Amino acid sequence: MAIAIILSLIIPGLGHIYIGRIGRALVWFLGALVVGLILDQQAGITPGALIVLTVLGIVAAVDALMMLRFFSPTARR
Repeated sequence: MAIAIILSLIIPGLGHIYIGRIGRALVWFLGALVVGLILDQQAGITPGALIVLTVLGIVAAVDALMMLRFFSPTARR
């Protein structure tokens, strides 16, 4: 479980690939890529842009955790 969270913090979507959610991983990765490109075109990489991308990575990690906890076939209910 911790590996998926760490991977999602490094690159949004990577933790989802680790848990086998390829479609969701593509959405997270492409979403982060688009947001990063938009922020870079607007004003370059600023501290505000880094904060936005960091928050995006944290939300991706939380989503990977939720996928593991609630939708895993081995999850306890």
